Amino acid sequence: MLTGNIRTFGIVYKRCVYGSDRGRSIPASELRVRLGGILATDPDPDVVYANVSRVIKYPYYTSRPTTGDVGLLRLSSAVTFTDTIRPICLPPRDVNLNQFKVCVDTGFGRTNYSGQ
Repeated sequence: MLTGNIRTFGIVYKRCVYGSDRGRSIPASELRVRLGGILATDPDPDVVYANVSRVIKYPYYTSRPTTGDVGLLRLSSAVTFTDTIRPICLPPRDVNLNQFKVCVDTGFGRTNYSGQ
């Protein structure tokens, strides 16, 4: 079993941290990350909430067509790995990602925003 504490980043869709209805980016201080949840709603005994200290947006994001829709959330404090909170593994830079035909992401939330 993998154990330990790490200061970590969360991966997020960039559109999730830019409130188009507000016309401004959402500051890190207003964000909270829900980790380890298996159920979409509380109470969930495995859930841990983490505050965000920094939002890093991909600089080449475009909304139409949507490209580069990714960002990183720097968490304010270390996260402890559990059975439901696990790190992801990213490939080395020299791996040709075009060879993969399917990419899957998971999560809870909206699949569209403001009718888009």
